Amino acid sequence: MPENLNPEQTRAVETTEGPILVLSGAGTGKTSVLVARLVHILASRLAQPWQVLALTFTNKAANEMKNRITDRLANEFDDFHVQDIWCGTFHSMCLRILQQNTIRAGLNPGFIIFDEEQQKAVLKNVFAAMGADSKEYDAADWVEKISRIKDNGRVENIDVGPRTKKILDDYNAELRRQSAIDFGDIILMVLNLFENAPDVLEKYQNKFKYIMVDEFQDTNNAQMQFIKLLTQGRENPNICCVGDDDQSIYSWRGAEIRNILEFDKTFPGAQIIRLETNYRSTGNILGAANSLIRHNNGRLGKDLHPADEKYIGEPVYVLTVPSNFDEAKLIANTILRYANGQYSDFAVLIRTGSLSRGFEEEFAAAHIPYRLIGTTKFYDRMEIRDVIAYLRVLTHPEDDISFARILARPRRGFGPSAIAKMRASGGYLFDGLKKANFGGKQGNTAKEFMAVFDFEWKSMAPADATKQLLENAGYIKYWQESKDPDANDRISNVRELITNVIANYNSLQEFLEHAALMTTDDNDVEFGADSQAVNIMTIHAAKGLEFDTVFLPAWEDGLFPNDKSIKEGGMEEERRLAYVALTRARRRAIITNTMSRVIFGARQYYPPARFIAEMDARYLDFGGRAQPYERKPTQHKPEKPKLQSVVGKLVVHDELGRGVVIEERDNILTIAFNRAGIKKVARDFVKFVD
Repeated sequence: MPENLNPEQTRAVETTEGPILVLSGAGTGKTSVLVARLVHILASRLAQPWQVLALTFTNKAANEMKNRITDRLANEFDDFHVQDIWCGTFHSMCLRILQQNTIRAGLNPGFIIFDEEQQKAVLKNVFAAMGADSKEYDAADWVEKISRIKDNGRVENIDVGPRTKKILDDYNAELRRQSAIDFGDIILMVLNLFENAPDVLEKYQNKFKYIMVDEFQDTNNAQMQFIKLLTQGRENPNICCVGDDDQSIYSWRGAEIRNILEFDKTFPGAQIIRLETNYRSTGNILGAANSLIRHNNGRLGKDLHPADEKYIGEPVYVLTVPSNFDEAKLIANTILRYANGQYSDFAVLIRTGSLSRGFEEEFAAAHIPYRLIGTTKFYDRMEIRDVIAYLRVLTHPEDDISFARILARPRRGFGPSAIAKMRASGGYLFDGLKKANFGGKQGNTAKEFMAVFDFEWKSMAPADATKQLLENAGYIKYWQESKDPDANDRISNVRELITNVIANYNSLQEFLEHAALMTTDDNDVEFGADSQAVNIMTIHAAKGLEFDTVFLPAWEDGLFPNDKSIKEGGMEEERRLAYVALTRARRRAIITNTMSRVIFGARQYYPPARFIAEMDARYLDFGGRAQPYERKPTQHKPEKPKLQSVVGKLVVHDELGRGVVIEERDNILTIAFNRAGIKKVARDFVKFVD
């Protein structure tokens, strides 16, 4: 049994029989518990590695688990191989099942996985065949719609209208014609396989003695159906799901919070173990977060407390400033004052990416290094997609979508009419190019293009085959001669792909399967250990991360919580998002709101976020000034000098004009302005009229 586990963690590790839900609050050592539980099961010989299924939501999480398990067990058991554990994302594990049962699943051997760009291309062809108006039918919207349908599980159980059903049927038929599936099909086809082949289902039910699921609050309907099928028929299945209902923030991506809230209904007799000891944040930060999330009705309930009960720490600061420009300047100045070169200790967490520009400009002006999380992912970059498309055509000539992409890069003079001629001449485009009998210059170009793929690539190492393919195609030369200002970066990215990625795979097919998962997987952000920069990111992107100091700007009704959630009843998820934001902070959390904000050139007035009033004031400081976090933690806040009441006093504000104070709370005044209405304003930003 591993050391340094608290009693609640130990119980979660040692309770190995029957269904268990581990409610793991923010910063409570979830990963340590998952690893320790797996190690305990294997070290106790309760199961062999290949009898354990561990499902995660990112490749990074799966790799971290494997590495930590290897460190613990590799020296203890000579026969232990971590790769024998079925540990990975839902999609990677389901893909493995499909590969083992290709024919039974109704797939062609060597099937390919289309990414989002290829899905859009297929849909455009479907819409064109229907004679649909491209302005009315947006391919990107339909990719999202189809993804949501497939995330709901078996499609025949979903009620869709006749138009949607026709588009979906035609889209799926075109995928099958090209021996392809999309990302949503990976789980869906396993569900169909299990339903149509009970013997296959029984094989996997008997195979996996223990099932563990990480981030259970983020599961969608299809993923939950997969779990139910693997455990059905067992009176007391050994399934352990770890998650936090208070951190369920992905409903817009298909996550169903009821999966975690109704766990004991799905698995009668399930034990619920709460991990409430937080090893990250101070008492005041946790107190504020607890008091906020208690306003939600849809939760199982738990209260976080610091591992060191005496470490109360600083209060959560709530600062009101005149404008968004002052907000950015305040945050920049605070960082300059306290960073001491350790910029990565600071994070600015925003509700939407559109709020980042002001901080980018202010930080640049103040020479504060920063990283903006949310730039184009490596596998989404144009040049990387091009290389993948070339490799797909090399290994699967029937892939029409990839064929059409590479035919135009570099440009080869084949327009829509030439494509139509190819399509009319063969079953798929590459074959049609051979049969179309183009004449003149176009005919020579066609021969040159077909020759690109005419080499003994199967006998070559994957990296060497890729280099040869791109050289034959003139792809690198194309970028070397390009006037694109990013051409050099694109060449560097291609070389990075070949040298540091493809070279690590045994075959091109193995790499392409990896690439298909990477283009859709929500990979966690990677930070260089020596990189010092302030992190600007959305709250969604920050989930799972932690920082010494966290700035939470734009906590204003209409922005956060956003207007749509206020109007459409999405407040509980917005509140969970606020809870996630607060619990990213280790030592200091600073909430800011403005009296006015310029958005798209127009000045807007938003009231402070209702979340501020929902937090217990004992954990907050409205004083208007941040204090150094180097001060020693104390049990109680220092007393502040009492100020003479200013209720009823006349005041003047530079932007809001004249008004009268109707309420005061520490340094925050509630003022009824003549033209701006009732606003909360920091005392420092008004002048009193005698």
